[in-house]
Amino acid sequence: MSNARTWWPIALVVVAAVTLLYGVVLPGGYLTWLWVAVVLWAVAAVAWLGSLAGRSWPVRSIVPVVSVVTMVVACSGVAGRVLFPLHRSGLERLATSPLGGSHGLYHFSAVWSHGGCVTYVTADSGMSHFSGLVRCTSGVEPSPRLGDTAGDAVFEPLGNDWYAFIVPRSGSEVWGFNPFAVGATAQA
Repeated sequence: MSNARTWWPIALVVVAAVTLLYGVVLPGGYLTWLWVAVVLWAVAAVAWLGSLAGRSWPVRSIVPVVSVVTMVVACSGVAGRVLFPLHRSGLERLATSPLGGSHGLYHFSAVWSHGGCVTYVTADSGMSHFSGLVRCTSGVEPSPRLGDTAGDAVFEPLGNDWYAFIVPRSGSEVWGFNPFAVGATAQA
C-alpha cells in the first residue's frame, strides 16, 4: 500500500478540522464553511476506511483523534474566544461601515449603531437565526431585541464592553455548537 494512500486522508481530515474551526470562529458559525467541513470529513472517512489494512494502530488512530479533538474544541467555542482579542482593534474600525465588511476571519453582512451599541451581524449565519458581536459604550447594556428577530438574543460578555450574541434556533450556547441540539423551526 502506498504512503499516499495512507497520508492523504490524514491531510484531508486536518483541512476539514481547520475548516470547521474557521466555521465556528464567530457566534452562530458560518453555515457554508460548516457544510464544507462535513463534506471533507465524509470523504476523509471513506478514504481512511479504505487505507486501514496493514497500518499500525498509532497511524490508524490519527484521523479519529484529530476528529474528536476538533469537535471538542469547536463545540466548546475555544476558537472564537481565543481569536477574538486578536481582531478587536480592527473590528472597532468597522463601526463606520454600515454596509458590513470584514476584518481578518470575521465577515459581517451589516454593522449598525443603536442605543449606545454597535452591532456586527454575521454574514452566512449558520447555527442561529441571527448572530454576531456587539460593542457598547461604557455602562450601556445591549438590548435583547436586536433588529427584526424572532426571539431574544443571548449575550456573552467578552470584556471591554464587547459581547458575543446569538438569537438561537435551539439551545442558548453563544460560542461553538451542539450538533445534537440543532432542530428545524417552523417559520410563519
